[in-house]
Amino acid sequence: MSVLIALVVLVVGLAVLIGSADMLVRGSAQMARVMGLSTFAIGVTVVAFGTSAPELFASIGAALQGVPDLAVGNVVGSNIANILLILGVGAIMVPIGVHQRVRNIELPIMLAISIGAALLMFDHRISRVEGLILVAGLISYVIFIVKSHRVEIEHEGDEVVTHPKSMYVDVLMILGGIVGLGLGAKGLVWGAGELAMMIGVPAGVVGTTIVAFGTSLPELAATVRAAMTKEADMAVGNVVGSNIFNLLSVLGITALVHPLTMPADMGVHVWAMLGVSVFLVVLVLVRPKMGRLIGVSFVVAYFFYVLVSFLGPDLLANGSVVGP
Repeated sequence: MSVLIALVVLVVGLAVLIGSADMLVRGSAQMARVMGLSTFAIGVTVVAFGTSAPELFASIGAALQGVPDLAVGNVVGSNIANILLILGVGAIMVPIGVHQRVRNIELPIMLAISIGAALLMFDHRISRVEGLILVAGLISYVIFIVKSHRVEIEHEGDEVVTHPKSMYVDVLMILGGIVGLGLGAKGLVWGAGELAMMIGVPAGVVGTTIVAFGTSLPELAATVRAAMTKEADMAVGNVVGSNIFNLLSVLGITALVHPLTMPADMGVHVWAMLGVSVFLVVLVLVRPKMGRLIGVSFVVAYFFYVLVSFLGPDLLANGSVVGP
């Protein structure tokens, strides 16, 4: 099997994964409107799940196919990409001002969840019990968001427009999206695993870089759209929400399906995720507006991280880093 074939399968699987996630989000959002749910309720449930669906199905597929470090690497790498690459690109396009609520509430919650998830990975495994803890945290987070935005939800409820005739189309889109996610995830994981084996790079590194970048493309597209329409809160909220859902739902649900284990060298990537999360929180507290210079710095830092991941696996594996 050649590297080219493995790469083609990986790219095709990724394309199917992203396209299926978009189909699932569109069908589910429209059905939710038909059922009378508000725009905000759709956002914190259907859309949040939809943008994390590529990571979720890719991680479950990796765990079931015996590549658990690829599953964990996908989540950790996606969170790093969301902060450095996606926020960086958004800030390059247009300066991003971070709302006070996001600075004081959402970002600290993201950081706390990142620390909690890292602590669960301290022994290089995530059991079903720990997966259940993460899923319970997800449910608690959604309840908190819904309650804290009760006013917005009540106001938006009157603006719902229903289209009952489209129900059958919505169901077909949802079913097609779910099937496509499963097939795309299988192709993506198989291609990534074969590629890692052929080029001599650990599967976890492929997960934190190639797979993580690919599954973060929906977030990148959403952030670019938000930046183009000057919706800075949406751009930051998309990244924060995605990181939270990745840790709670993707890691949690995947661990419930199949307990996760990971090699010791994955700890360096977990520390990198914590480092960029802490840096982002401190940065926005000191400088609430992210300009183009910060955006360029973020993007450069991301490509440096990818470069070190590929060129220095032995350094990462044999370094003096002790941790999760």
